[in-house]
Amino acid sequence: MSIDSRPPQTSLTPLDRAKQISQALADAARTARFSTRGRSSYGSGGFGARRGARVIRLVTIVSFVVCVVLPTLANAIYYAFIASDQYVSQARFSVTVGQMPALDGFASITGLASMAIVRDTQIVTNYIASRAAVEKLDRRIGLRALYTDTKYDRFSRFDASEPIEKFVHYWEKMATTGIAMPSGIVELSVRAFTPEDAKKIARTVVEISEEMINEQNERIEHDAIDTATMELQRSTARLTAARLALEKARNETGILDAAKTGESVIALVTETRSKLLVLQQEYATQSKLVSTSTPQMRILKERIDGLSAQIAQLEEKMTGRSRAGEPTLSTSLTHFGELDLERQIAERLYAGAAASLEVARLLAEQKHMYVNTFVQPSLPEEPKYPRRLLTPLLIGLGLASAWGTVLGIAALVRNHMA
Repeated sequence: MSIDSRPPQTSLTPLDRAKQISQALADAARTARFSTRGRSSYGSGGFGARRGARVIRLVTIVSFVVCVVLPTLANAIYYAFIASDQYVSQARFSVTVGQMPALDGFASITGLASMAIVRDTQIVTNYIASRAAVEKLDRRIGLRALYTDTKYDRFSRFDASEPIEKFVHYWEKMATTGIAMPSGIVELSVRAFTPEDAKKIARTVVEISEEMINEQNERIEHDAIDTATMELQRSTARLTAARLALEKARNETGILDAAKTGESVIALVTETRSKLLVLQQEYATQSKLVSTSTPQMRILKERIDGLSAQIAQLEEKMTGRSRAGEPTLSTSLTHFGELDLERQIAERLYAGAAASLEVARLLAEQKHMYVNTFVQPSLPEEPKYPRRLLTPLLIGLGLASAWGTVLGIAALVRNHMA
């Protein structure tokens, strides 16, 4: 019974009216549920009725097969039956310095290793991935031939016709290094197509790393010793020149020690002045009693004149009022002072250079840094790569996600344009 088929009632309350409407809706729902009409008629409208819906469904199925199913199946076949096994040999080592450096600001704040140790560790890891290391490994064990053998699948091996620059990039994928902080331990992993090759390559990588460290130590030692030796040679030449100049000045002036000579001259002048003063007093006293023309007074006068002349001569020699061409004592004192100062400086420089050379030789006997390998490369027993189940699965999931994203964007565009 529908709402309109009921007889009209004029005195219904709002509550009764609501009950009648609810009953009518329930009857309509019951009738629709038990109706024999084909349910497919309900889908005749909406999105299903759009033009080209079948073509879109077909394109969706075909794109899923082409973009997801076929690539995933191809990858599964490749990794299951074609891809060559790859074995991994690992080693662990640390770069240790001979003398522990002082804590810098970074180490004191973070508690990590000093920047000097981190720098030395990164030197080794960067060297392993460098072209110099690749060329050295190729000369020693034929590294390139180990990765270009045609018995391995063409997608895993390296093309022998490619240049060295591309082989370096290939080597960076086959040999990886990581630094475990805060210990600074270097973890080396080397991939190869046989267990023996993986172990041989990893062992050789550790060897050439130690050789690189030793060469760097030798270069540091030689530079330090050569620098100290050159400084000692310069100091020796300067000291020799200073001593020769001092000896030449002594020979030219006839003075062995200008300071002592000056002291002697000053003492002699003082003593002579004292004697002159005594004679002058004696002469003044006797001149009151005896005539100055007497022999006694003349002799006393001559002695006074002689001492005065001697004092004048000594003062001329000291103060620079000597005859032309004769060096004065004051000039000699200044010249000898400069030469002696140069000699003292040269002696101190020589002593410092000799001590620096000895310190450089002692430090040269100690290693500045070295590679401490505490986990030697081992012989792997089973291949670690390729991951024959996980890799195709991840590829399939990635393709499905990309396909679903593109399809969703296309559906949004289509709905927006509808």
